[in-house]
Amino acid sequence: MTRIGVFTGTRAEYGLLRPVLEALDSSNRLESRLIVGGTHLSPAHGRTVSDIEADGRQIDATVPVPLAGDDGASVATDMAATLAGVARAYAALALDAVMVLGDRTEVLAAACAAVPLRLPILHLEGGHRTAGAIDDSIRHAVTKLAALHFTAAEPYRQRILQMGEAPERVFTVGSTGVDTLMALGRAAPADVEALDGLDLSKGFVLATFHPETLGEDTPEDQITAFLDGLRSVSDRPILMTQPNADAGAGAIRAALSAFAAERSGQVRLVESLGARGYAAALTACDVVVGNSSSGVIEAPAAGVPSVNVGRRQDGRLKPASVIDCALEPGAIRTALSKALTPAFGAAARALPPMFGDGTAGRRIVDILERTDLTGLARKPFVDFR
Repeated sequence: MTRIGVFTGTRAEYGLLRPVLEALDSSNRLESRLIVGGTHLSPAHGRTVSDIEADGRQIDATVPVPLAGDDGASVATDMAATLAGVARAYAALALDAVMVLGDRTEVLAAACAAVPLRLPILHLEGGHRTAGAIDDSIRHAVTKLAALHFTAAEPYRQRILQMGEAPERVFTVGSTGVDTLMALGRAAPADVEALDGLDLSKGFVLATFHPETLGEDTPEDQITAFLDGLRSVSDRPILMTQPNADAGAGAIRAALSAFAAERSGQVRLVESLGARGYAAALTACDVVVGNSSSGVIEAPAAGVPSVNVGRRQDGRLKPASVIDCALEPGAIRTALSKALTPAFGAAARALPPMFGDGTAGRRIVDILERTDLTGLARKPFVDFR
């Protein structure tokens, strides 16, 4: 059996990796070794390792990190701790390859740890552009470290080829987030009420806002503008999730807590809904609003309108069900008003899928089963002529 170490550091990332892990479970050639770190182990961030445990999945190694602050120096310290801890786990687990997903700082650390150990890196969700966040440069750095690439759409594959990666190593498979949505099916508001305690029978808004880490405004100013725009929602509940552990997240957390306390009868703020709970909320809500990637990938796949606020997701492919708007209260109010019209909702439900047909996890494993991973860490560079 070929052993593939799978690293996860956040709630969202685990939800996207689950379809691949499930496909690996049924393989007679490959087996996974799950390495858990980042905010999964943090009580302050919901200790989302409990979601993994609830799935009955074996955790083969844990990598605690300090998470002492949300400034740049603290994030770099967490990256160093992740790199050191993951390297020890890779060596102890006698791996043949390492799988990482996305573009977060801990993912870059996990990829870097594989390099001196000469472990091929299998990277999911490369090729995107997110010009408003440092994630953009991290994602491309991981691409240049990785040996195999699995992308959500063909334009992303083409971008990776433009970076000098060999065509036979880059595969368009779709997004595993679509896999999860199709496997779970559409939830009803009543299914989500048990998660937050609000009366959602008349519909609700699902909101998530992360720091725009390359934005010119401070995190305090960013979240103030976002919440001022969100105040226009008065006729239905708002379900909000806390941000990731990015630089500047502390100010956003404080503002969200104050907003939820101010509107305790309308707003429910949760640390994490878990991967399944979030998927249920996303498919049952009237609109997704904020600057999470789920608003431009999973929400369209579910046929749900979304309002993408600010520049954090600039550069991603966006279906017509996504309304881009500036991080300004008036622009947010206008976009929400449009997204919540029956006509726009019907148009969102009628759109064809852009990011796959719900079989990305199986496709990834099928490719890995017929690939000899030996020596893949030695990478060619394809020059344009």
